Amino acid sequence: MQDRGINSTFKKIIYESSEMVFLADDTYPYSIFYGNESFENQIGDNLKERTLVGLGLDITSYIFKEELILTHENKDYSFQLELPQESGSNYYLFYKGKEVKTHGLPSKKEAYKFFTSELDLIAIGKNDCLTYVNPLVSPVLGYSPEEILNTNLCPFISDEDLPEIQHLWKSLKENQRNVIHTIRFKSKSGEYKSLECSIRFELEVFFVIARDVTQKLKEQSEFAKRENLLTSSKNSSAPIKWNFYAVRKEFELENPNQVSQDFYNQSGLSQEALTTELTNSLENLLKKSTDLESGFSEKIQFKGGCTIEISGFKSSLEPNKYIGIFSENSSFIKLSKEIKLHKSLWLESPEAMVVVDEEGNIMFSNKEALELFGLEKLESLAHLSDLNVFFEEGENWTDWVKAYGQEKFVTRFSTLLINEKGKQLTLEVATKKSTVDGDNFVVISFRNISERIILEKTLEESGDFLMNLTEQVPGGLYQLVLNSEGQMNFSFLSKGINSVLGLSQEEILEFKDISVAISKVHPQDLPQVIMSSVASARKLEPWQCQFRVKSGNPDQPYRWVLGAARPQSLENGDMVWYGYLTDITKQKEFETKLDEARKTAEKANQIKSDFLSMISHELRTPLNAISGSVYSLFQENPTENQKTALTTINFAVDNLIIMINDLLDFQKIEAGKLTIEKNPFNLQDLLDQIVKGLSFHAKDSQNILELHVSEGLNTFVKGDKTRLSQVLNNLITNALKFTNKGNVDIKVELVAQSKNKIKVYFEVKDTGIGIAPENQEKIFNDFDQVRPTFSTKYGGTGLGLSITRKLLGLMGGNIALESEVGKGSKFYFELEFEVAQEEQKTPAEISSSSPSYEGLHLLMAEDNDVNALVLGKIIKKWGYTFDRAVNGLEAVEAAKNRNYDCILMDIQMPEMDGFEATVAIKKFSDRPVIALTAAAKLEIMEKIQECGFDGFVAKPIDAAELLKRIKEVISEKNQRS
Repeated sequence: MQDRGINSTFKKIIYESSEMVFLADDTYPYSIFYGNESFENQIGDNLKERTLVGLGLDITSYIFKEELILTHENKDYSFQLELPQESGSNYYLFYKGKEVKTHGLPSKKEAYKFFTSELDLIAIGKNDCLTYVNPLVSPVLGYSPEEILNTNLCPFISDEDLPEIQHLWKSLKENQRNVIHTIRFKSKSGEYKSLECSIRFELEVFFVIARDVTQKLKEQSEFAKRENLLTSSKNSSAPIKWNFYAVRKEFELENPNQVSQDFYNQSGLSQEALTTELTNSLENLLKKSTDLESGFSEKIQFKGGCTIEISGFKSSLEPNKYIGIFSENSSFIKLSKEIKLHKSLWLESPEAMVVVDEEGNIMFSNKEALELFGLEKLESLAHLSDLNVFFEEGENWTDWVKAYGQEKFVTRFSTLLINEKGKQLTLEVATKKSTVDGDNFVVISFRNISERIILEKTLEESGDFLMNLTEQVPGGLYQLVLNSEGQMNFSFLSKGINSVLGLSQEEILEFKDISVAISKVHPQDLPQVIMSSVASARKLEPWQCQFRVKSGNPDQPYRWVLGAARPQSLENGDMVWYGYLTDITKQKEFETKLDEARKTAEKANQIKSDFLSMISHELRTPLNAISGSVYSLFQENPTENQKTALTTINFAVDNLIIMINDLLDFQKIEAGKLTIEKNPFNLQDLLDQIVKGLSFHAKDSQNILELHVSEGLNTFVKGDKTRLSQVLNNLITNALKFTNKGNVDIKVELVAQSKNKIKVYFEVKDTGIGIAPENQEKIFNDFDQVRPTFSTKYGGTGLGLSITRKLLGLMGGNIALESEVGKGSKFYFELEFEVAQEEQKTPAEISSSSPSYEGLHLLMAEDNDVNALVLGKIIKKWGYTFDRAVNGLEAVEAAKNRNYDCILMDIQMPEMDGFEATVAIKKFSDRPVIALTAAAKLEIMEKIQECGFDGFVAKPIDAAELLKRIKEVISEKNQRS
């Protein structure tokens, strides 16, 4: 470095200097052989070629200058320059280098690009000539820059604009400022272009930036012309802009939705049809018009009174294009109709009205006003003073006109009118100010409120009556409010509350908070009161509750109160109850006595039931022995005389059983525990069985018993076979009993039939003694007969027909009677049955349901020796064997140790009764068990089913019924297994 002129003493200082320093050879290409750290960081490191030529620097241009500006990567740098000295140094020294800040100005390249761009026309001139113009002059004005430079500009400026421009030029030279001005400048084609120029003078030099706004001004001109059309349109509807292209005959609306639907409805045109009409009209108009550029207009008529006024002009921007507006009068037609309607409503208004000015002159009046004042023509009213004769106070009208005062409010007052018939009416006069186009008017209405005055007086009297009623009615009325914040208060309490709650007049005034009322409720009743009130509020259901409240009387500390109310939810979220409280202490005392009487009656009824059960049991036990003995005697081939005696005994036993069964059925019905079953049976077969079973009774009473069944009844139906048999048996037995040597006819007919149901008519008719009209209802009463002597002659309990009617009622029927004394009686009723499907059994089922019943071995559990003896004889007559157990324990042990086909179980036995024994047996055996009992209690009958018995036969035992039941339960057991 010493050899190249760099003293090593200063090397470190120069290298670390913040100013740039570098050295270059003095011979081409002027290589840079040294640069300090600042130079390398800013310039040197980015040089591709480390020469002055690489920097784009012509050193010869700066030989006589001590400072130069160096441009590198769009940045300018300032350097001091020291040339080689005569002492023989061979380098250039560049020092004090630093970046030149341009304060946001563009670089030379950026400035060049700006001036040569085609964004705007840029020119520089002096006096009245241009010295520079950018290339945009060619596409804008058609001139090359050379054709327009250094040439007087005045010939290029429009003659109309030249004086103004010359004046502007002069003023700008005197007062230099920026000015924006539009100049019409002649292009090379001879057409004037509108240039929007931004101009500034600096001494004698001026600068211009211009933009071609010719198209923009034309568009603004067309827009202004169309806007002028819009503002000059006289139709009430909003004008609609259109464009028409004549060559292709295309008509378009800029906003088709602006055409109102009312126009389409009134003219009967569609949007497409309207476009066609306007296209044809424009074509004809263009043929007739001569000056299309200045404008044209025409009115087109359509049906319904609709018109369209179309106007427009030829576009200066696009050839063969026409633009304009049109407006239609549908809104005017609609407005006219509305005015007509309003006028009609005004004239026909049910309220008398007049409109006056501030001086009282009547401008308008309707028909009702004339009717009110008894005038014939509208012209009859000219001034409010004309009405003075009708009013008691003659100058009322001046008050009416002045009364409007504050115009936003209606002023109302009443006055008396005497009409033409001399009748005095009360009028409500209402006035209100109205301002139209700066003129003040007063609208006055007259309303006849005579009836309202009378009604208000009536309502006031009614209110007084209701208030008096609330005070006189027993108990107290109240209104309770539950607000949105959960607070409950009484908003109304009648005077009667005092007597119900035992309050003084002072206490009633403070009795507003619900907590005061709650404190008076008996503690045991308080939960019920609160819970029922909450339920009423949630479900919006009426509230009713009986509770005790403090009475204030030491002899009777609490009294019973009935509270009832109906809730209502208000729009503001509040809940309101309207209710009453009444003292029911005496009623509660009566209910207590009534409850004691009910319990006494129930106890008496239970005693009666127990008595009937005991009588039934005590009668059935000996009857069982008699019935069994008769059955055994019948099996020993008795003589005819013996048969007659045995038959008589058997008939007597049957009658006793019927009487006992009537008592039991009556007991069941009264207790509500008799149910009607619905099981399938053949109706024809049942009727045949009933008549066949009563044929002996008919022969005995020397009567002819006949059955008449219509077609269609040989079918299976669902019903209670037993109860229907009981009804028919009662009726037929009565008919045979009260008929001697006569006829008893049973008629059964199909009345109606549907897909699943049939209705059947039943009739039992006899030729017996008949029943007098006064006794026909009596025979259906409990324990009642036509005459007391009937029980002696004919027997019976007097329950047969009563039970019959009740059974038919349970089955959905109603018995009727027609009878005449000495000629006979007719009992009839109708029942509806569901049709049942007859089950067809296969041969295998038939064989399986008909097992062999020979050699059966039975277990008989019976503590009564007589009953055991009789039952044993019957079993032996059937050819079966049996073992006997005298109590329930023996029966259980026997069932464990031996195998029996069926067990006959008495209910009432010592040690262990039949219920307990059956339950124990069913735990280890599935052998069928049949209950044998003379008891008649309903509870016992229900318990028989609960304990798992397979069947039941009542005492006295019908041997045939028992045998049938044994076979049934064995058959059912075989089918299950």
